[in-house]
Amino acid sequence: MDSRLNDASLAPELGPRKFKFTSRQGRDRRARLLGAARELLRENSPESISFADVCQKADIPRPSAYHFFPNIQAIFHGLRLLHAETLVEQALKLQNQEFSSWRNYLDALVDTALQVTLSDEAYPALIYGYGLDFVETREIGRDLDSRLAGLALQGMKQKFTLPDLANLQEIFGIALAIIDSIFRQSFRRLGQISPDMVQEAKRAATAYIKLYIPEFTPPRGKTKEDA
Repeated sequence: MDSRLNDASLAPELGPRKFKFTSRQGRDRRARLLGAARELLRENSPESISFADVCQKADIPRPSAYHFFPNIQAIFHGLRLLHAETLVEQALKLQNQEFSSWRNYLDALVDTALQVTLSDEAYPALIYGYGLDFVETREIGRDLDSRLAGLALQGMKQKFTLPDLANLQEIFGIALAIIDSIFRQSFRRLGQISPDMVQEAKRAATAYIKLYIPEFTPPRGKTKEDA
């Protein structure tokens, strides 16, 4: 089982009794529920999986499972948070690499997001083929979107001299939303994120960012004359 499923910080907001996350037994049961859901998602659509199915797969009684997740959507969101945390970990590694332009950095970020999403058969349908309609998950989702946009901006600022715009993070948030929307459209229409749609996502996000940031910006620490 993925050791990260035991992380007590993973979506504690979704549990009705938060103190349960402090016990070893509680973390173990919670990890088993998430692991069972992930196994089921590898062979079934999210819509066909019930809370009872996950409890049966995890061999945990439903009354006990409710201490950790109030419903199936909360379990699914726990897995989406795991996906997001993995994406953040991998995206941070890009900051140690060199890129000739911010466009190349953005392309690498898109490729990283795709690799993380395709790293587990449970992720694509859950991320792009299923709509969560749960107040807490929407709020946490907005926080994650903001975090990812900030990470993308941080990486680009670290490497390139960008214009001094007050709404840069909002710009990057919209660019990431464009990428996400094209991936979702591809999955729902084709059942996969096709290579053509990956390139389309890169082109669309780049075109949007270029409305605010010149395509050729000097690397950080260099002047335009030196670049």
